[in-house]
Amino acid sequence: MRDDPAELGRKRRKTDLSHLRSLPADEPVTSIGWVQWMWPEIQAALATGKKLKEVWEAAQRDGLHISYPHFRVYISRLRRRERAWTVQPPQPDQRPQSAQASNDGGPPSSKPPADPLYNVRVMLEKKRQSHFEYNPFPDPKDDII
Repeated sequence: MRDDPAELGRKRRKTDLSHLRSLPADEPVTSIGWVQWMWPEIQAALATGKKLKEVWEAAQRDGLHISYPHFRVYISRLRRRERAWTVQPPQPDQRPQSAQASNDGGPPSSKPPADPLYNVRVMLEKKRQSHFEYNPFPDPKDDII
């Protein structure tokens, strides 16, 4: 009898994973891939006080063939990506205390609810304070027949 198709699929996935697992050991093809591959060593060199240009020259000797301006751009991108990973967005269950109190059946907050037309009301009030008042939608009571 033949094996179950689900079994064959599982066996096939296991062999695919062996190739996938071998990828980190292979050298990258792209220049940004090279810089990412060297990133732990680059960070270690910079942490010891080496200048970025010295690190670039050492990377050149190790087989990295990109210009220094490109190297600087790649390092900047890696640093930004690293900073973005360290800054985590607030969790959905973490709300300000006033929002938690109003939703938990506690006393309502002293802050009034937000007015979506606040800016329109302010603009109309400013117009009323000026001497010229133009209302694009006139009051029907004021119509003269």
